[in-house]
Amino acid sequence: MADDEYGAEGAAPPRPNLLKQFSSTAKAVAAASGAVEQAKNDVMDSAPILLMDEILERLKMLDYEQQFRNFKPLTHTYFAMCGPNPSEQFFYFTSIVSWLMSLLGHSWQPPSQMDDPNSSAASLYAQLQQIGAPTNFQPTKLKQGYGDPCCQVLKFLLDQIPIKFEPAVHREENEYEEADVDDDVEVDVADMADEVGAADVEEEEFYQAGGSGGEAPRGGKMTDSILDSSVAPEAWRIELERVTPYLKMQVLSDPKEWRNRLVNTKSHQQTVSALAPDTFATLEKMTDDLDRTLQALRKAEQKVNSQCQAEVQEFVDKQEELAAKQEEYNKQSEYINTLTNELAGVSEELTKIKDKMDARGNSMTDTSPLIKMKTAVGRLRQEAKQLEIRIGVVTHTLVAKKLKQSQTQRAEAALPKNSHLQQDAYLDDDLED
Repeated sequence: MADDEYGAEGAAPPRPNLLKQFSSTAKAVAAASGAVEQAKNDVMDSAPILLMDEILERLKMLDYEQQFRNFKPLTHTYFAMCGPNPSEQFFYFTSIVSWLMSLLGHSWQPPSQMDDPNSSAASLYAQLQQIGAPTNFQPTKLKQGYGDPCCQVLKFLLDQIPIKFEPAVHREENEYEEADVDDDVEVDVADMADEVGAADVEEEEFYQAGGSGGEAPRGGKMTDSILDSSVAPEAWRIELERVTPYLKMQVLSDPKEWRNRLVNTKSHQQTVSALAPDTFATLEKMTDDLDRTLQALRKAEQKVNSQCQAEVQEFVDKQEELAAKQEEYNKQSEYINTLTNELAGVSEELTKIKDKMDARGNSMTDTSPLIKMKTAVGRLRQEAKQLEIRIGVVTHTLVAKKLKQSQTQRAEAALPKNSHLQQDAYLDDDLED
């Protein structure tokens, strides 16, 4: 027995360890489930962003910027996350959905910003059901203008639209821009002659080398063949008219341009030096005239001040008086406002008292309670009369009963004592009465 008890007591302690293991396992399972739920939530949150990237790329392929010039360009998270202006976001979403439906051949007029969002979302939900779009969500989800339902709708509509990639078309530029020619730039004649001579030599060598297979002709220059030309003069004139606008001399940039600038600077310095004395004299003369004019103005100002000193002092006094009157006016205005508030309170109290007096006067002049009392008194009188009549009837009945009873007693006293049969007859007569 002792061994059994000891064994039982020894087997009991492992139970807390099992409980601890079970609790730790439960906590681990709860933590794992929480992690799974968090991962699912993260995936659900990132799904609209991934869809929005693909939606934006497809919309760019459809050149949506040309269709929605009045809207701002879309971002990679515009319809995936809540924006600062939900109404504008919902209107942008419905406009794009309506445009995509029109590309698919379905007509659905987009709502305006003044329409009810609930009715607009319900109308869009019904239209999506008709075209077979995914509608495994509530219509109120579309009213938000963002989230996974909106991205799913846009993704479904874009998947239905085929995108064609056409080859690029390169246009030839036949017109060449002419270089800007500065007419004011001075050109060195010697350098220009060297450049023109070099150009003539290069042109001559080019034409000599292009006669036959790149070899120079043996019999003189190319100008000899030009003298015996077979081209009609009219064709030459037409060609000349065509190329005349292009025959403009283009001055190439000269690396010695700073020398010309230096020469121009020196010439301008000489011109300025020649004109400076006359200019300085004119400026000094104008300065003297301005000084004299300013002195005359100061004297005139002093004279006007001395003559109008009394008026100025009077004006200052009037301003001070006006300021004092304005201050007094402000104080009186505050006092008037206070009295006006008190008057409003007294008027309200007087109105309440008048209402009470009117109610009491109406109650005093009202004869309806008196009429009710008179009616009740008349009714009481009628009921009293009826009670008196009933009392009289009952009294008469009692008196008649008493008289009849006394007569019966007298008759019984007059009858013999052994005539019980007759007594029974009398009792029957009383019962019948």
